[in-house]
Amino acid sequence: MAGATRSRAVDGLKLALAVMVVGIHANPFADLGRLANLLTGEGIYRLAVPVFLVFNGWYLQPALAAGKGWATARRAAVLYLLWMALYLPVWARAAAGFTPWEALIFAVFGYWHLWYLAGLAMAAAALVLLARWPTLPLLPLALVLAAIGASLAWAIAAGLVTPGPIFHDPLSPTRNPLFLCLPYAAFGVVMRRVDLPNRIERGPAAGLAGLGIALVLAESLALSTLPKGVSHDTMASLILAAPALALVALQAPGRTESRALGDHSSGLYFLHVAFVAMLFRHTDLDRPAVFALAIAGSALLTEALRRSGLARRLF
Repeated sequence: MAGATRSRAVDGLKLALAVMVVGIHANPFADLGRLANLLTGEGIYRLAVPVFLVFNGWYLQPALAAGKGWATARRAAVLYLLWMALYLPVWARAAAGFTPWEALIFAVFGYWHLWYLAGLAMAAAALVLLARWPTLPLLPLALVLAAIGASLAWAIAAGLVTPGPIFHDPLSPTRNPLFLCLPYAAFGVVMRRVDLPNRIERGPAAGLAGLGIALVLAESLALSTLPKGVSHDTMASLILAAPALALVALQAPGRTESRALGDHSSGLYFLHVAFVAMLFRHTDLDRPAVFALAIAGSALLTEALRRSGLARRLF
């Protein structure tokens, strides 16, 4: 299609990842038992954020090369402030009881899922500052930071590290701009710098993605055997699985001018928590119903925003 600039596969994968994020917050399989949750909400669904970040880095790289990376960082920061304001009625009551330290942390890192925007803004800013670094030091830095995040998760699960005022959600080893947002966005930057989709054949790329997904499931099960509970955001297996899965989508043929899938993936991510929070707070619906209603409600509201022209400003 002449003038088509968007990848159908990337937008389709992002929509599937957004559904996984809803599954993390309202897992329809949680009532099936611990194993089901370890394979889904604490397993395969944990691919969502790292893959999103890899795509963020992939699309950031041309801006970095053109000296326009600060625009991306500012855009993420503005969206963060905007969505924090839109979610004010949802989080205001809880924030009223915060200590000054808790209020500061909340202001910087945000409500529930909005930590992603704050983390992305910080990661983009860091990558602007690192834009002149060659690939060789940038890639090892990303690998080391991701490995530290994974190691901290394992150490907490083993009882070797106790979360305190620093390592406390959302400023924690499992939701951290330094150990999650920056390294995975940097992976995307490096992938575009070296034109990785054209340097690896599709078969081996798919094999790596399949291996990575299998390792994610295995690591989720392994973490559950340790004495302390920990969120599975920074599993070591994600270091392979997330870039490999993004690579498979980037290699897939098919371009489009339509923003529909991309808008719905963003809308689902940003909007679903309003439905999840209100339904859990004010109804006795079970998780499958909350999951389904959150997706349906977000889809309808996203389409309304698209038709009104507000989607481009909000997403």
